[in-house]
Amino acid sequence: MAATTCLTNNFRKDILNGVINMSSDTIKMALYASQSHNQNTTAYTTTGEASGTNYTAKGNTLAGASQATDTTNHVSHYDFNDTSWTSATITADSCLIYSDTVTSPTADVSIYVGDFGGSKSASSGTFSVVFPAAAYNTSIIRIA
Repeated sequence: MAATTCLTNNFRKDILNGVINMSSDTIKMALYASQSHNQNTTAYTTTGEASGTNYTAKGNTLAGASQATDTTNHVSHYDFNDTSWTSATITADSCLIYSDTVTSPTADVSIYVGDFGGSKSASSGTFSVVFPAAAYNTSIIRIA
């Protein structure tokens, strides 16, 4: 079963309760080769996580985080710089974005699940995840 692309229920709850602070938490992306994450995913897990040359468990820290609000469309959105693993041999079909800072009520609390639409691979090359444009209707993290 494939992952479901979505914000997680945990994120929706934890952002409103002040558990996750997108501005100060360390936000990471882990890659998965076989995982069926969905809106009920609560936290990072090693189960099904990708492995390979130049991929480390828990993935990459996402850099360049920026928040904006589109007052015309009443949507706040969050964006990150693209991330990549160089000189890598990796196969992944999905990702999990999570806060590596939060320890309670759940460590490594989930934020977003992304399905790549099938397995993507790099063989002694660069495995890149390119984020969509930062806009109210394209950013992966959007709150209306």
